[in-house]
Amino acid sequence: PDVMSGKVPRCPTCNGVVKPDIVFFGEELPHHFLKYLKDFPLADLLIVMGTSLEVEPFASLAGAVRASVPRLLINRDLVGPFAWRRRPGDVVQLGDVVSGVQELVDAVGWRREM
Repeated sequence: PDVMSGKVPRCPTCNGVVKPDIVFFGEELPHHFLKYLKDFPLADLLIVMGTSLEVEPFASLAGAVRASVPRLLINRDLVGPFAWRRRPGDVVQLGDVVSGVQELVDAVGWRREM
């Protein structure tokens, strides 16, 4: 609620700025990011959500899975390889991410778990 009003959230213990566990534009990726790059060639499904796929190195990750691996994009816009190099197994759900994830949850029968 404070964030929506423009107030910067602070930690009640140390008064430091509370930051979500995401990488903001212009920030360096965490060091452990490179450790997980080896997982992409082993993946059997790739889900991409809520991104422009414009900033490297993250932008090329959608192409790092094997060509036979299905890729799902849940996003407002058609981006990256989903826009310019579609694969036969690609699935695209355009719209807001929350609704797209809800449709995925319903489609695979995970409503109870969510």
